[in-house]
Amino acid sequence: MNPTQWEMIFQNDPHFHLEPHPRVVQFTNQLLDQHLSSVLNLGCGGGRHTIHMARQGLHVTGMDNAPTALKMTRQWLKEDRLDAALVLADMRRPLPFADRVFDAVLSTQVIHHALFATVAETAREIERIVRPNGMILISVPARKAIMEDSSKHDEIEPNTFVPTDGMEKGLPHHLFTSDEFRAIFPGFDVMELKVIDERVIVLQALRK
Repeated sequence: MNPTQWEMIFQNDPHFHLEPHPRVVQFTNQLLDQHLSSVLNLGCGGGRHTIHMARQGLHVTGMDNAPTALKMTRQWLKEDRLDAALVLADMRRPLPFADRVFDAVLSTQVIHHALFATVAETAREIERIVRPNGMILISVPARKAIMEDSSKHDEIEPNTFVPTDGMEKGLPHHLFTSDEFRAIFPGFDVMELKVIDERVIVLQALRK
């Protein structure tokens, strides 16, 4: 994956979803109930979850490595007269935030786009920036997701696949088992670890 690949993807296919995922709506309500207010939307894309959480009064930071995605989010925020911080940065490098600065981190179907060692380092960075008793909601694909994908893939390391065609050509995708996903977040107590349709793994956890 080169630094401009997601930018090219958003320029050609902006992945523009208007409605937040129901699980994110539930997570937002839980944050409000627990009086947790500062949240990082890691890999915010076109902004649907950043917008939803900002609408509910949370202090949101949206981070993405695609300028076009952030431009879309910024325009949406402006149209809805909402405030959120937007950061252009790459999750595969150390996150540009201080230790224990966020009450929560949300990331949906994002952090798996790398070799396993890099994904594990991103998980350690998430642990670093979340305050004790803060919450995370992170989702990644399970192996069945790639097995049912019509694109062609090469397996470049155990359970890491690279499409050989399509818009995500050359972009690593690590496919998790539940146990492996749980293991990369040792600093958290699991609140829920759920596999949806054998394709998506969702982890909600509390920072120790």
